[in-house]
Amino acid sequence: MVRMSVVIVDALSAGRGTRRSSRDSIGCGPRTIAGVFEKHDTDCRIRRVEDLLGRGRTLKEYAHCAISAMSMDLPVVSRFIDLWRRIRPSGRVVLGGPIATDWRTALQECHPDVLIVGEGEATLSQLLQERFFHEDIDLAEIRGIGYEENGRFVYTGERAFISEEVLWNDFIPSTVRITDYRTYQASRVYVEVVRGCSNFNRTRIPLPDGRECSECGNCDSSDRRVRQYCPEGVPPGCGFCSVPNVWGPPRSRPKKSIVREVRDLIDLGVHRIVLEAPDFLDYSRGVSPVTGPCDPPANIEGIRGLLSDLMDIPEVDDGCCHVGIENMKACLFTDRVASTISELLSSVSPNIGIETGSYRHAEQIGKCGTPSDVLRAVETAAVYGMKPYVYFIYGLPGEDEGTVRASEQMMRKLSEAGAERIILYGFRALPGSAFEDFASASEREPLGTRLRSVAKEINRKKKTKYVGRTVRGIAAESSFEYHGYTMVYPMGEGPLMTVQGGYSPGTLVQVRIEEILSPGLVRGTVVSQG
Repeated sequence: MVRMSVVIVDALSAGRGTRRSSRDSIGCGPRTIAGVFEKHDTDCRIRRVEDLLGRGRTLKEYAHCAISAMSMDLPVVSRFIDLWRRIRPSGRVVLGGPIATDWRTALQECHPDVLIVGEGEATLSQLLQERFFHEDIDLAEIRGIGYEENGRFVYTGERAFISEEVLWNDFIPSTVRITDYRTYQASRVYVEVVRGCSNFNRTRIPLPDGRECSECGNCDSSDRRVRQYCPEGVPPGCGFCSVPNVWGPPRSRPKKSIVREVRDLIDLGVHRIVLEAPDFLDYSRGVSPVTGPCDPPANIEGIRGLLSDLMDIPEVDDGCCHVGIENMKACLFTDRVASTISELLSSVSPNIGIETGSYRHAEQIGKCGTPSDVLRAVETAAVYGMKPYVYFIYGLPGEDEGTVRASEQMMRKLSEAGAERIILYGFRALPGSAFEDFASASEREPLGTRLRSVAKEINRKKKTKYVGRTVRGIAAESSFEYHGYTMVYPMGEGPLMTVQGGYSPGTLVQVRIEEILSPGLVRGTVVSQG
């Protein structure tokens, strides 16, 4: 008889079966799910989906499964559930994460027993309380789920957002389950500090279903609650992003809870921590609900208090563990912000989204601030020794010759101003976003090809400055592309490296960089360990 044990399947970014990018990232979602199971005294383990496909014996160790995935992961989730049904036909399947935003498609393509839509902690907790994994229950009484019944798809309706107090006090992410990831010691481990986003601007571009901005003025209102309401039903936020619509305004986690989780992860051997937030500068900012993306300003004292307490952890202070911050809005990134962060953290790379270099296009898609704000933020970051990454998107609705030309020019200006890297993504229509019904970008489009060419040129030139330097890194996994080589991630900020030889995950090394292999990868030689 199989004991009551659940496998939490991390399918995030696996797409059709294998993660092609961000292989060193461990998101906070699966550990959050594990925390709910632990709260209910249910044994669980986390496994990457690619480590389970084709391994039926492993699946026999578990009675049920819970899957965390994004919309891009529909193919691999469908494959995995088919495999699961063959191996464990009586085992229950729960599916959640961003993949559930388009609940009907997720049910049609994947056929889970229960689909958790939106925030999952309270819903999963209720399922466990109702003994869903032990017996048949009345699913219609549980808000925030989808399921199949008599050949039709049922959605029970939205569940209210969890209050800040309940979210952070009642649902504690598991830390011990980080050890389920094979290369966790070398990975970027994300620790959630803010959930939700403050950008309640909206796109001005007419949507395919006829919805369109009526210039009612709500988005510009000084009343934070008025900003939440759109009479035309246009989702809030940048048109390409679903965060404010799906997760609501920002809710900040208490400092003590963050520091405790970081300390516990370090004790388990984690060397790289990233403070996860749609915008870190929303941390403890303003009075809830915070729906103004640029006003009030960032809470300097709140940020200082959090980072100071993290620096009091010995392994962070002595550089054995690096704490990083990624997403920051340019309109909140001031001289005081840069001064405070750089004073407390070493080697910081703010991730700043610009998406388009066109002022007109930025306003059309619902961006907060302007391209000039991004340029100013990059210049400010460079003054304080930071190495900002700036994000563009090609193929966005409203893109034309003029917007692309403006983006090309802005890419070069940002590079000259101190941007460490230009990161270019193709537009993907995300469920729950204003642009969900537009066509996703094609790599064959000439305008996108132009932007990719400029970004590659800039990034390759930036990498040349590393040749001859020695960079401290941490060994991870074997290289897929270069036989006999090991991938090494920088401790702090720096390039992705590959070195000849086999090194155990978590081995600290000093790498002398010798060659630029691509805009995103360099080759080096290990000169020392430890």
